[in-house]
Amino acid sequence: MPIEFTHVPGKAANGGFFYDFAETATKLSLIEDAGFRRLVVDDPAGLLTNMDIAAQTLDRTGSLEVVLTHWAGVIEPTVAARQLAALDRRGGGRLSLRMLSEPLEDSDAEARPVGHSVVWQRIDEYLVLLKRLWSNDRPFDHEGAFYSVRGGFVPRKGPLGADLVIRLGGQSGTALKVAGKHADVFELAAGSPDEVRQLVERARGAAAEHGRAGRLRFALPV
Repeated sequence: MPIEFTHVPGKAANGGFFYDFAETATKLSLIEDAGFRRLVVDDPAGLLTNMDIAAQTLDRTGSLEVVLTHWAGVIEPTVAARQLAALDRRGGGRLSLRMLSEPLEDSDAEARPVGHSVVWQRIDEYLVLLKRLWSNDRPFDHEGAFYSVRGGFVPRKGPLGADLVIRLGGQSGTALKVAGKHADVFELAAGSPDEVRQLVERARGAAAEHGRAGRLRFALPV
């Protein structure tokens, strides 16, 4: 089984890894030279900052895959699809997407009850729309539980199109169901060898329901 190493920068109170790009350029070179395959971008400032950092990191590296941490609901899927496709083009196909779950905003809660399953249903619909926008050759309309799209279209796709790598995690049945449908990489929770083995089996079982068990890879925090 091949093993690839991903660098996850620490979050420092004084601004963190990415805010001095003269220093960061040196750090990124060291990370590449050390044999890391990819780097996770997950800044406390949120999604828009993550996108800016991802763009700068792609510009300053030649081989690192940039794993962009993202949340459904922060920006509309049509906007996100265009911006992510542009980032993927900028990096020559070196972008991947790490989806995290978080509670719905209060404005959303007024329209529907907030719960774990609702959060994951929104992630599911969001990813369905992103993939459709990255692959369609003509505008389409969509009316779902969370998103309404009219004439959705991304004229300039990324190099990977709808095959951009998606990373998901989770341990509940609802989270695993969505991960089995969409994830190319499943992020395992830390645990004992038996706990990790059981989670791997559950994730593979969820992916098998969509004919994807052979495509699923795993990330384990060390």
